[in-house]
Amino acid sequence: MRESRTVPNVSADPLVPTSPARALPSASASSAPAQPPASDPIQLELPDRVLGRAGLSLRQRETARAVAEALFTRDDGPPDAARLDWLCGDLDHFFAQAGERAKLGFALCLLGIAILAPLSILKLPPFRALSRAHRAEALERLEKSAFALAVFGAKAVLCILWYEHPASRAQIGHDGACMGRREPLPARLAAPATKLEVIR
Repeated sequence: MRESRTVPNVSADPLVPTSPARALPSASASSAPAQPPASDPIQLELPDRVLGRAGLSLRQRETARAVAEALFTRDDGPPDAARLDWLCGDLDHFFAQAGERAKLGFALCLLGIAILAPLSILKLPPFRALSRAHRAEALERLEKSAFALAVFGAKAVLCILWYEHPASRAQIGHDGACMGRREPLPARLAAPATKLEVIR
């Protein structure tokens, strides 16, 4: 007598569990409002600041603002106060979410500028008490000294955040789009690979 046996539904890979059956959409689901197209980005409301962590201190903000005003002064004059306020706020948010090593490095750069930059032009600290012309001269003098790393570190962070502003991008002619490739890829690299090939 032939024995009948029930075989369980097992996937091809015994390590991958079988997926549960999908439920059919009910009649009420068809009346739900249509979802936005996939091309529209979904906006999530997230807090700007990491809870329990501070950004810059008041003295650090004042020094950073003094450095930025001297650094981004153009022939037609210094940047307006609103732009500097935006930069200091963005800088504070940036370091509120940065690691402790990054915050310490930037704080040391500001401390070096606050003390050493005025002394390089035979003025008394702090740096933020100098006039704008003296601040620019002090930064230039310190940048050519053995303590130039303090200026480079502060300028790197300030420039990254400064040129995130739409007005700054417009000044340098950036439209927000990625630059296209000037020359097409060779056909050997552009075509999808069909087999393993050793390129010598």
